[in-house]
Amino acid sequence: MEPWVSSPTKTKQAILTLADGINQATESIEIKDSQCVSAVNLDSSLYPTLQVVDGYALHSQHTGYISRLFKFDNKLYCTNGKGLYKYSGGSWNTVFEPGGDDNNRPWPYSMFFDGSKLFFSDGDIRLHQWDGASITTVTDAPLGESFITSHSNRFFLAGKGDNLLSFSGLRDATDWKSTDKYVGTGKITVETSDGEKPNGLTSFSNHVILFKRYTMHKLFGEDSTNFNMTQPYGVGCVSDRSVVPTRDSLFWLGPDGFYDYMGGAAPTKISEPIKNYIAQINPLYAQNCCASTDGRFVYLSLVTGTATLPNVTLKYDMQGGRWWPVSFVATAYYLDGQTLYFGTADGKIIKVGGNDFAGSTINWSIETKPFSEDDETIRKTINRLFIVADIEPGSTLNVAYAGGTEGGTWNQVYTTSNGTGAIQSIRIPVIVRTPETWYRLKLSGTGKVKMHRIIREVSKRNG
Repeated sequence: MEPWVSSPTKTKQAILTLADGINQATESIEIKDSQCVSAVNLDSSLYPTLQVVDGYALHSQHTGYISRLFKFDNKLYCTNGKGLYKYSGGSWNTVFEPGGDDNNRPWPYSMFFDGSKLFFSDGDIRLHQWDGASITTVTDAPLGESFITSHSNRFFLAGKGDNLLSFSGLRDATDWKSTDKYVGTGKITVETSDGEKPNGLTSFSNHVILFKRYTMHKLFGEDSTNFNMTQPYGVGCVSDRSVVPTRDSLFWLGPDGFYDYMGGAAPTKISEPIKNYIAQINPLYAQNCCASTDGRFVYLSLVTGTATLPNVTLKYDMQGGRWWPVSFVATAYYLDGQTLYFGTADGKIIKVGGNDFAGSTINWSIETKPFSEDDETIRKTINRLFIVADIEPGSTLNVAYAGGTEGGTWNQVYTTSNGTGAIQSIRIPVIVRTPETWYRLKLSGTGKVKMHRIIREVSKRNG
């Protein structure tokens, strides 16, 4: 930005974009101009353009808290506190119900290596096998395992009751007792000095990762002759359903933040911009936090405050490390090709896409950081704002300002009730009648809007 000149009537312009997400890592006056202190239902998928998030539609209605979503044999499956269900013929049909209603059932699952069979447990029973028509019990599998993954044509199981990592026979998910050192089964003890038990299990970048609350343990190798468990990293996981493998990274929620691991170097914490949300996680129900990806964003649902199920959802832009809160709350996710589905606490299955939220208009807003125009000793007057934006027909845009670095009254200075759908530069005359050293802007509205840039025209006022 150009410095102020000596003339008291001189104005200057500042051009900015607003697509770098929220930042709670530092004081609001210190964050970048393109970041914000709060936002809802906006994202950076068209970066540097800021746009309203995609809508969603109701796929189907089930019951209870949806804890997992996945597909097997091209059919959609879900779990809740009562059981495992399959979507077929426009309705949800029971596959397995162990009895009772318990939202803490972990429901670990994995497909057989060729995708022909589904293996699952509820965390208390032995591993079960489902071929799409009938269920059989894998009688030799360990009892009550909470976590399952596949690696090098074997299944791996771990539970919350001991420190054992069990592996199946080679290419045989029902074999848990043969002893051949090359193709047979076995158990690996994974001890830690604090006595913590397993808290998650996954495979990534050609190795198995077993999580505990404060540590991650990496297993390399293919059989009992060359299995090698490395020294643990001091980064753990609080919810196995928050573990998200992508093409380049593995993400998960640890006790102090959300982590990114690329398979080589130590994991990196990427959640400082949302540290206030992380600080509010309810540790008693952190296991119900969950995450997934649509290929561009990682979605993270948190259990905060006194809640027992997820009550906050945020999006993380993997291309730029930007965080965006949204107003909907997901409790489980499934990515089907390029289409994301999510479940809710009241049994809804939602399909992402469209221009509204299941028939309801999308409400959005963003609040900027405080601006001082690079001079914190001079009061300013905002003369004009120009907003270069696409506002779709039927959508709205409102602009307000407030003096100071926080609090105060928002003064609405512009509103449009119906856009044209074409890019336009909206000229907004704004006269701040009580000039401030600092001022903030708030943009809000309904419907689909794209905001390319904002041009602020400001003049200084002495005395």
